[in-house]
Amino acid sequence: MRGSADFSALQQQSAVGRLMIAYRAATLQAMSATEEQVFGAVVRRIAAGGYIDEVPTSRLEPLRPAAPAAVAEAEELAGQSLPSLLRRLYLEVGNGGFGPGYGLLGLRGGHRAGGLDALTGLKGGVLILCDWGCGISSELDLATGQIWGSDPNPAPDGVSCAFPQHMTIVDWFSKWVEGTLRQPWLVQDSTTGEWRGATDTEYAEMIEEAFGSTGPVN
Repeated sequence: MRGSADFSALQQQSAVGRLMIAYRAATLQAMSATEEQVFGAVVRRIAAGGYIDEVPTSRLEPLRPAAPAAVAEAEELAGQSLPSLLRRLYLEVGNGGFGPGYGLLGLRGGHRAGGLDALTGLKGGVLILCDWGCGISSELDLATGQIWGSDPNPAPDGVSCAFPQHMTIVDWFSKWVEGTLRQPWLVQDSTTGEWRGATDTEYAEMIEEAFGSTGPVN
């Protein structure tokens, strides 16, 4: 009986190993040159420390990659694959816990912020990327690959708090590394009266109005 149990355990370990190799191979094949560059830039940013914008460096926890099974679960719930860059970051860098706002949200067993993880709402095909505080979040529409912002604070009843940000996950992480990524901010267009996401110029003007030319102090 002992030998049978040991053999069964070896089979399970072998199956997990094959799954990891398959995920790794699929990820590498799918990565474009631009995605490789952004992946490397994210890794260097993390290595430099201070890799969650809204959390002091002294309180950062070590990053632990997601298990292949956690990625497989997320893709099964969504009914489609995660973008190759995001999948590789989860598998090789960390199960969340780095990036904009209060950090990229994790999959099963990963980083949580604001009571959320990335699986919240995933059955609808939307992956919540990060919590910015005050109910504001960045979300990824897996069907289109586009990033959406959600800002429930200024909108009156009956107005959607979600709006497209016209960028992909590659753009999103690239802007984070460059220091040019802004949190989603819902504004009312002064000309049309419609509610939409703020432009970079509008965001900069609102920050200067609120905090002065030096911006907010972290």
